[in-house]
Amino acid sequence: MTHPYLSAINSQIESLPALPAIVTKVMAVTANPESTANELMRVILPDQTMCSTILKVANSAFFGIPRGVSTMERAVVVLGFEEIRNIVIGKAIFSSFPKLSKENRNTISLFWEHAFTCGLAAKIIGEHLHLPPSELFIAGLIHDIGKLAMLMAFPNDYPILRELSNPANADDLTEENTRFATSHDMIGLQLANRWLLPEKLAMAIGYHHSPEKAPHFKEYPLIVQVADILSLMYCHSDCIESCDVEKIFADFLPETSALWQKNNLTWKTENFGHWFNLLQQQRENNQEILSAFSS
Repeated sequence: MTHPYLSAINSQIESLPALPAIVTKVMAVTANPESTANELMRVILPDQTMCSTILKVANSAFFGIPRGVSTMERAVVVLGFEEIRNIVIGKAIFSSFPKLSKENRNTISLFWEHAFTCGLAAKIIGEHLHLPPSELFIAGLIHDIGKLAMLMAFPNDYPILRELSNPANADDLTEENTRFATSHDMIGLQLANRWLLPEKLAMAIGYHHSPEKAPHFKEYPLIVQVADILSLMYCHSDCIESCDVEKIFADFLPETSALWQKNNLTWKTENFGHWFNLLQQQRENNQEILSAFSS
């Protein structure tokens, strides 16, 4: 017999609307090597909200473009297809949970603050490891979307922000599985598949707590897993310094270290302290990105 909580969460997932048609169109255009900038603009221009978001992101510190980006034509040329696609996906997913933002404004605001910080940490790591930083940013930004679906299904029972007060529990899914017969990572994977998100993003969402189980693109959940930990440390940065970060990664994550090396990712403990410092430096400067997605 199906667990009643599992039935409720599955019903909640089925009730969520599909992502806007613009997402599918943008992914199709950007996946075609023969597509032109004009074709991409024709898809985006009818959606003025999306255009506004793209221009806000393009003019933010996130990209640091020296000359202002005032038109979609320049945005497409300067940012490129992949950056545009990632912005469209991020904005669309933000907009898929409107009821939550109204009914649980403070809770959801804190949730997205953590998610955004995780995305920024993933971007920093991606830049250092010469992997797509913007795609990793989106992977970190949406890695916990399963929690939003679970909160919608169980608004009075699901402790969505518990991990922010106790980072030691960040990757302990035992209670979720015991109580709800599922966990936010698996629910997130269901959502990613339902929304036909790119496989790299789906792997980051579904396996950021168990990267070794990811069937493909293990480097994405591996990086998001570490970015998630750095984000939680940032929430407690008043009592954590870079040397503490290095010691934590050196002493308590031997299995993660082995997985990184097995998947050709450079694991140096001094990197984690450096990434944490960069996260502290960049977090406030990039707040406008979060505002652009949530507006």
